[in-house]
Amino acid sequence: MSVPQVISAAPSPGKLGGIKEIVASPGFWGGSSFAVGTDGDVWSWGSNVFGQFANGTAGPEGWTITPHKIAGLEHTKQLAIGEAYYVALNEDGTVKAWGDYRDKSVAEAGNGASAKQHKVLLPQGISGMSDVVSISSGLHSALALRNDGSLLQWNPPEASDVGYTELPAATKVQGLSEVKWIGSSIYHAAIRTNGTLWIWSAIPQTENTNVMKKPTPVKDLYHVKSVSMSDRSILALTESGSVWGTIDSNNYNEVTMSKMPGLTDIVSVQTKNGFNLVGNKKGEYWVWKAGTSLQGLQKITAVKTISKLTLDLDNFAAVKKDGTVWTWSTQPSTDNRLVFTQPKLIKGLSDPVSYAMGENSKYAVLKDGTAVAWGTNRFGQLGISAVDSRPFTISPILKPVTVIVDGQKMDSAQSAIFMDGSVKVPIRDVAESLGYTLSLEGELTLTKAGKKISLPSAESIKVSYTSLVPAAALAKATGLSAEWNSTLYQLTLQTKR
Repeated sequence: MSVPQVISAAPSPGKLGGIKEIVASPGFWGGSSFAVGTDGDVWSWGSNVFGQFANGTAGPEGWTITPHKIAGLEHTKQLAIGEAYYVALNEDGTVKAWGDYRDKSVAEAGNGASAKQHKVLLPQGISGMSDVVSISSGLHSALALRNDGSLLQWNPPEASDVGYTELPAATKVQGLSEVKWIGSSIYHAAIRTNGTLWIWSAIPQTENTNVMKKPTPVKDLYHVKSVSMSDRSILALTESGSVWGTIDSNNYNEVTMSKMPGLTDIVSVQTKNGFNLVGNKKGEYWVWKAGTSLQGLQKITAVKTISKLTLDLDNFAAVKKDGTVWTWSTQPSTDNRLVFTQPKLIKGLSDPVSYAMGENSKYAVLKDGTAVAWGTNRFGQLGISAVDSRPFTISPILKPVTVIVDGQKMDSAQSAIFMDGSVKVPIRDVAESLGYTLSLEGELTLTKAGKKISLPSAESIKVSYTSLVPAAALAKATGLSAEWNSTLYQLTLQTKR
């Protein structure tokens, strides 16, 4: 069968399936995303400037537009992101970390000094982390809950001119036991089995002597059922359906929580983007300004027949009972009232189960285990096999094409992709695996044993420093046979003998 017939027989681009959660990293240079699969595999795409890919490299080059599987993170149960570090909990209870730790204070001092940094570019086990059942990460430190109810805290290493070969070990959090839940933001928080809530600073290296460095129970708060945290805001729900929230005193060194008067029969709490949102047994939702005692409190009436309302996508995101998704935000007002914009339908999105936000990019996991993305795509952070910088249309996150060359699976930073009805392969990796020397000056030229082969460049694309060409054109020019397996989403290239 000829190569063009084989390639054209391929189905539409395959979706990355079996996704349990999308975890995204914000920031202009840090625009990247991760997908944790139900099978424990971890996929990543987008920028690699902070070593997100955990493949031994870091820098502004080498970004990708298609998810690739991260080696060494198989059987991952949970993934968490800090300021520029990443931690993964394995199903066996151990925890690995990686990333590019930078001392921003040096770079921002304005004295011409370059930022100190510590790079851990391959997943490295954290000593002391064992029997862990859940993790959480604040900006500056990570927290781990062990099976016996004790806690471990891990602080990323301080800046160094020479770097480190071994990560610092985790340390036991003193004064806490019988913990059943943990969370992190600017603070760490823990709910004990007796229903009390304990809070302390998540910034371990601070020189401020007044900061809450040790776990401290919230006064007069008991029977806590669940907690939501974001930045300095903390919202707690009790077993009786009452709500406690932080009152912002503009003091980072203390946390004051008070009972929110008049709220009864509450079943869910959220705090995010400067707002508190609660839902009651009747399916009603109420919102007010975070850090206040119900300032601007009002019932959500902008959208009817809501099945789920969250403070996601930098907005209020409502899933109606028909599966459609509507978003709206607040607009300026002259008093303490909350004034909302007109709700807008997100076209092409139906029945999402969770969301994630990255660097001006948005994601939603669907009920069938696939995910979609939309927004900015400058560093390929949408994972949709597109080089467009701003494809606002919602598109599925796509899986890479597996390429087998002469019986060997090809490993490439930017995987082969299915685009515009054909498979495009990374030409340098394929050429070198076949014994060719590649020249990218002017036209694409392959050289082997003194013989030169020119490839048409009209249909080639460039992703970061990787050039991809149509597999059909490559196979025709080099005399390779090609076979497409739609079930495995795999292209096999074989030298004809």
